[in-house]
Amino acid sequence: MALGQLLASFCTEPWQLCLTLGIVFGLGAGLVFGPTSTAPAGWFTKRRGLATGITVSGVGIGGLIIAPLTEFLVRKTSVAWSQRITAIYIVVLGTISCIFVRVPVQDKNRSFRSFNWRAFNNQRFVVHTLMVFFVTAAYIVPYTYLPQFWVSHGISSEDASVLIAVANVASSIGRIIIGFAADYIGVLNSLVLSLSIAAISCLLVWPFATSIGVGVAMSILYGFTAGGYWTLAPLAAAKLFGIEKLASNSGTFYTVSAAGAWLGNPVGGAILSDPGHSTNFLGMSLYVGALWFAAFFMAAINRTTHSKKLIVVA
Repeated sequence: MALGQLLASFCTEPWQLCLTLGIVFGLGAGLVFGPTSTAPAGWFTKRRGLATGITVSGVGIGGLIIAPLTEFLVRKTSVAWSQRITAIYIVVLGTISCIFVRVPVQDKNRSFRSFNWRAFNNQRFVVHTLMVFFVTAAYIVPYTYLPQFWVSHGISSEDASVLIAVANVASSIGRIIIGFAADYIGVLNSLVLSLSIAAISCLLVWPFATSIGVGVAMSILYGFTAGGYWTLAPLAAAKLFGIEKLASNSGTFYTVSAAGAWLGNPVGGAILSDPGHSTNFLGMSLYVGALWFAAFFMAAINRTTHSKKLIVVA
């Protein structure tokens, strides 16, 4: 990650940024996210949801800190030097973090040389992978296009930025509270509930979020429930496929879902460029809502096939 930022500071062409920030930084982020998001689940049993929620809540908190910090660095130095300083604190803070990341339970059969294709013989594994794919495609689209939507309806760019900040705060809080709730009502139940509310927020709230008041409601509702997904996804994988295979299985899920990340925003942009949807964003909200609904459907399938009991915690 630090290398990607450092190399990007010397770039002069867009294609160079694609290589440095897109590939190098993206590869580093992918290698970091998997172990750090799944490690807490191996250390906790009774409060596994809360522990994971506290861990992944740092994503939202970090976004609130890094964005204004980067703006300050650009204003006081330059874009290039802001990236170099970013590389420095990634190395320092990342090294400190890595010292404390430990995984107590590991899959003894894991290997760097082979992709576990046999896992796809398991129907639940395929369904869970599809769920991760749909969420990955949907998740970032509102954060990208909601500010443009609000500005097009007369909300100032400053207020639109505040609304996105509200969504980030809600996301951090949601990751913790939803993780806490999962310890009591069950991980799979919490996952189905979160995905359904995220879908509803995009399908039924986004089209009407043309004022500050409804915009705040949209930011809180979407940020809270969509953020909670990142707490529940690894916990659901541990529940369905075993804690000992969590790290390797999560790697498979996130690798396959990379296609969703590549498709999400570009498809959303293509919909927005259509003359029929460029002003009311209806096509955009339907697109994102459909992705969240598809993810909800996948989660509901695994929930019903896992157990017929209403509450399954252990």
